[in-house]
Parts: sequence; structure tokens; C-alpha cells
Amino acid sequence: MAKNDRVLLDGIIDDRLEMRLPSTRRDEVFEFLAFEQILKDADLSKDEIEIGSVDGRNDGGIDGFFILINGILLADPESFVWPRTGSELDVWIITCKHHDTFLQAPLDNLVASLTELLDFSLNSDQLKGDYSEEILICREKLKFAYRKLSPRMRKFCMNFSYASRGDTSDIGESVLARSEQIKAIAIDAFGTCESNFTFYGCTELVELHRKVPNFSLELPFLEVLSKGERYVLLAQLKDYYNFISDEGKLRRYLFDSNVRDYMGLNRVNEDIKDTLENSNSPDFWWLNNGITILSTSASVIGKSIKLQDIQIVNGLQTTQSIFNYFEAGGNDPQNRSVLIKVIVSNEDAVRDTIIRATNNQTDVEFASLHATDKIQRDIEEILERNGLYYERRKNYYINLGRLPSEIITPLYLAAGYVSLVLKSPQKAASLKSRFMRSTDSYNRVFSTRAPINVWPVIARLLKKTDEVLERLRPTGSRINERFLKNWRQLTCFLTVSRLIGTFDFSINQLIQFDMNIYSEAEIERTWMYIFSFDPKTINDNGWKNKKFIIKLCQAFSNEFNVIDIQRIERGYGVSEYSVKKVDIEFALKVNELLPPQPWKPGIHKDITQTLKCTNQEYFGAVELLIDEGLRFAQKDGVVYDYDGNVLCFDPERVNPETMTLFDKPDA
Repeated sequence: MAKNDRVLLDGIIDDRLEMRLPSTRRDEVFEFLAFEQILKDADLSKDEIEIGSVDGRNDGGIDGFFILINGILLADPESFVWPRTGSELDVWIITCKHHDTFLQAPLDNLVASLTELLDFSLNSDQLKGDYSEEILICREKLKFAYRKLSPRMRKFCMNFSYASRGDTSDIGESVLARSEQIKAIAIDAFGTCESNFTFYGCTELVELHRKVPNFSLELPFLEVLSKGERYVLLAQLKDYYNFISDEGKLRRYLFDSNVRDYMGLNRVNEDIKDTLENSNSPDFWWLNNGITILSTSASVIGKSIKLQDIQIVNGLQTTQSIFNYFEAGGNDPQNRSVLIKVIVSNEDAVRDTIIRATNNQTDVEFASLHATDKIQRDIEEILERNGLYYERRKNYYINLGRLPSEIITPLYLAAGYVSLVLKSPQKAASLKSRFMRSTDSYNRVFSTRAPINVWPVIARLLKKTDEVLERLRPTGSRINERFLKNWRQLTCFLTVSRLIGTFDFSINQLIQFDMNIYSEAEIERTWMYIFSFDPKTINDNGWKNKKFIIKLCQAFSNEFNVIDIQRIERGYGVSEYSVKKVDIEFALKVNELLPPQPWKPGIHKDITQTLKCTNQEYFGAVELLIDEGLRFAQKDGVVYDYDGNVLCFDPERVNPETMTLFDKPDA
């Protein structure tokens, strides 16, 4: 380790302490920095890093537990878009210690925990160790992912890391021996998995921190057709691979605006793979729809094009397939080409329109397109006027260098709306991003009928609450963001209710709320009441208990003369799914009764009558069949494959030129 690397690392930590990233506690700042840098190639957002942070009591020596499938973080198995074949499962188990050396004790603890945590023959209640809820949830997610992906898994890697402020060239033999033992535990548990253990000290963390995303790249091409600042290129496959990769890693940050995740080897991607592997196939671009790139500027220099602020907004499936092929050692003796469309624009509205147009091809993917909704752009604009930045596009403002304290995520803001407008702080604290998959729930929260001025008020109230709760956080409570997520909504809601005098305050009262009276003293007064009401619940997740919340609010109402307590009991109405969940056994029964696609309107009536099921159960079964690759998405008589291409259509109902119903006007 260079002598000054520790000084440099401490300087980075000092800067992040000022930004409260993620808190004002040095060990937590170091831990977050380590997660961020170790997983840099995954390009995780702040929210995603916090999902994998499991540090706290009974963590089994594990501070970070991250599960990535085809490079995408598994946050919620129920809403995850599972690949159908060709899956890659990467698990990262990270230990962080803000020490000046690498100690054996943390790895001793890890050895004892992993021996049973990775033994999936044991149920959670059979584990001898006392593990936190977060660790058990991560274990169940890994267990589920391993079981679901095992028939289609192309690669499985267990990555263990130990980060400290130490020197990786001076690690004790006993510590190294423990790291080898940990690798062996993983291999013993999973057999053919690849097992790695990496130490990260000051030098390694500083080097990773210096590595920043490069949004300015040059792409060689064979031919170009241009009109103004619009370009159509033919580039060799190998040149495109070099363009999208960096030292053998895919530049995932180039795809922040792409609304699709890589689907593994579905039928379309299998065809792409076969084409790449067949050197006698026609030129690649003859068979492929190509890539669409957005850029803020482009200049052609000889036989290459220099692009600024690159975002690949369509063609992720093609790009990932090309990357996988060359990364696996493939070659292209025929020097085949890929078709690339480059569009230069600095207008967000135009860029969003292009993103939606190039991705809005199937009903299945619509939920992922909300970032381009008008309401989302409106919220971004109104927050920016108030000195806040709305991260509707992942890591957009982080990459622009905005302070984390100034950045608001959609889920953060949505939770505030559920709490302060819909009057359900308990539901808000547990809100997950999958609620956006339900059109009803999404429209209820991000309502175009809600006054736009309510959003900066919600954001300011939550940010102010976070500042105070961070200072008041009880000693020994789990990592900052988890504590804040659990208690910010209830604390904020009760404080606002007390200051207004009613639990049933209107949205206009919220907009007109005087932020000057929402002081640190008032927030602290509310928190101290919550804490004193039942201190045990603070560390026992009392916020999850509806009865506790109602009981607390009733007592709060009596103590501070806050009226309309009955409104609390009506505040639990935000559902996360509009389609009823069904199992695969029922879905297969539906599949047997479904005719070949495209089926006619009203087919659900016959099937629901035959199976004596509800419409919700039928549509839930069809959604599951599509997810499992047994059926394709169908809308208005048109059937689409997994990449949005038209497979077939009902000639009796659909105009073959416009792909719209005959009785519908052309779009």
C-alpha cells in the first residue's frame, strides 16, 4: 500500500460525511463506500445498495448481501423479470470493518454463519445461529433464485469480499487461510459454482473510486448515412463489443435509460446467439433490428464517430448477446456488421419520447416505461425549481455530480404521498417498487389530478425528518437508511397532523403548510413520544404492526388533541398488485384450454366458466404463462414475441398495415 492511500481514503470519507452519504457516522460511510466501489460494475443506485446492506445485530458477520441475475440486482423476487434460459447468478457477500488492518475474527464469524446459511436443506427455524430478519430474507431470496434458475443457469459465482483500511500486501496467514476456507464452504454447498474471495484495502478502494463512468466514447464504423445530426451506421461486431465493454466488463451505465432488462436466452436471444456462432450466416445486420443510441453531440472524424453523453435506449438484448459472445472467446472471421442508429438531442422531452417509442412494443413492458410519463417529467421540473433533483432515470443526477442530499427517488416520493396524502404511514414504510406494476396503484399515487405543488412539499418534509431522525437514531439501531425508512413516514405524518390539528388534513392544507413551523424541535417532540410509547418496538419493527400504529395514533390523538382519528383506519388501501396471484398448476390448466394465438375476444368467459374461476384468476394465469415463456403477449389481436416483434395477428380484426383494429383510427 502506498503510504498516502489511507490519507486519500480518509479524505473521501470526510467528503461523504459532509454529504451524509449515507449518514454522519464514519463506519457507515466507509461501509457504503465499500459496497459502492466493490459493486461498481453493476452500477447500482443508492436505493439498490441499501437493499443489500444487512449490517446490524445478528448479521452473522455479513454486512452486504447482494444477489445479481444477469447483472441485475434481485430486489424483489415477486416483481423481478426472470430470464428464461442462459442465466448468470452472481452472489456478493461482503464484510466491512473500519479497521487499519485485516483481522481474523470477522472471518471466523463468517465461517460459522456460512456453514449453515448456505445449507439449503435446513429451514430457517432449523438454523442454530440467531440471525436478523434481513439476513434470513436474503437467504430465502438466494434459495429461491438458485432453485428457479438451476435448470437454465449458465454461470454461478459466489463472491466474498473483506474491505478495511488495511494493506492487502500485509495480510496474516491465518486470515488468508480463513478466506480459503470460506471459498471451500461455497464450493461444498453448490458444487460447480465459481468461488472467489477478494480483500479490498485503502489502495484498492481509492483506485476503484478514481474510476468514473465514461460517457464520451468513439465508435469506428464501415459506412454512415447522415441527415443533420441523425446518423445510421454499420459497425463491425468486434468494434461494437469494444465500444460497450471496459476491461472485460459491460458498461452498464450506458443503459440507464433503457427500460428493459436482459431476458437471458429467450427465443429471440437464442436466435441472435445462433447467428453469432454461425460464421456462414448472412451478415448480422440483415437479420437484426439493430441498436438505437441517444447522444447530446456527435461528430464524424474519418471512419469513426465521437459521441457525448451516450445512452443506448434500444437494443439491450442484442448488445448483451454480442458482449456474451465475444467475452466467451468468440470471434468473427467474416467481419460482420451491426446496424446502429444515432440520434442527437438535448431536449429531455424528445429523448423520453424516443425511449418510449423504441421500447413500447408489448403490454408486458409497459410498467417499466413510467420514467418517461408526463407526470414524472412534471415532478422532475417542479422539484428542480425547488432545488431538488428527481432521479426518475437511474443514477442520472448522481452522474451529473449532484449531492445525494438533493436527490429524490420515485419510490421515496411515492412513499411520502402514500403517508401524507393517502394517510397510510405504515403502508408507506413498506412500499416497494413493485407497486408500479399495478396500474391502479401507480395512478393513485402519481395522479395527474393531484396539484403539482404538493410534491416539493412532501420532499422537503421527508428530507427534514431524515435530518432530525439521523441525529436522534438510538444507539445500536441498524444502518441509517433502514432505520429512516422504517420510521420517517410515521414521524413525519404524526408531526404534520399535530401541527395542523387533524389526521384528515387535505392536500391543499398540505400544500399551504408552513415549513417554518416544521422545526427540529417539533420533529424531535414527536419522535420522543413514539420512542417513549413503546421503546421495544423501535428495534422490533413495530412500524409493521397495524394494530400498534392505530393504538399509537389513538394515544397521540388524546395526548395532543389531534382530531379525526378514524381517518387512520381508512389509510391502508394501496395494493401492490391488481392481478390476483395464481400458481403454475392452475396456470397450466388455463393453458390447456387456451386455443392457439391469437385467440378471439371473450375467450376468458368460456375458460372461467369451465374452471369455475374469477376473471382475476384467469388473467393472473395468462400473465404467469407469459412470464414462463409458455404463451406470448397479445393485445388487440396482435401477438408479440419477447423482444416486441410481431409474431402473428388476427386478420379478421387487425389492419395488416397499421397493426391496429379495423374499427380504430390510425395512430
